[in-house]
Amino acid sequence: MLESRHLIIRIKAAWQDAVPPDRQNISRPTNDDEGVAAYFAGKSWHGHSATRLRALDFAPNVFTEQAFAYFLPAYLIADIEDPVASDTNVERVLYWLGQGPRVIGLLSPEQKAVLRDYVKFVCARDGDGYDAFAQTVVHLLDQP
Repeated sequence: MLESRHLIIRIKAAWQDAVPPDRQNISRPTNDDEGVAAYFAGKSWHGHSATRLRALDFAPNVFTEQAFAYFLPAYLIADIEDPVASDTNVERVLYWLGQGPRVIGLLSPEQKAVLRDYVKFVCARDGDGYDAFAQTVVHLLDQP
């Protein structure tokens, strides 16, 4: 299994030049995004705690594709650093990534490779709990 600190270094490198979405492009149109746009608008993907992201666990449900692709490393890193506080964030992230190729299509080849390694890391760490979601995400990552 890839060592967690090496995976975090690779995640940070893969997203170092990522461009944040416009403030108006955080959440898809909805009646109530539960504070997602207010929290993420104007912020970088750096420096989010697992506890804070868990409190905003609705975010993957309403993120625009651009916002999801941009803030994805925050979720990955928070889950690696503090999986207990992250709780169901990994499940939500994998589920929503598996709902179609649009977010994955926005990722660079390096980001896709790191995401694939993260999925392997989570499956090795957590056992079979995410196999169905993981298989779907890996399948989408393998698409041209």
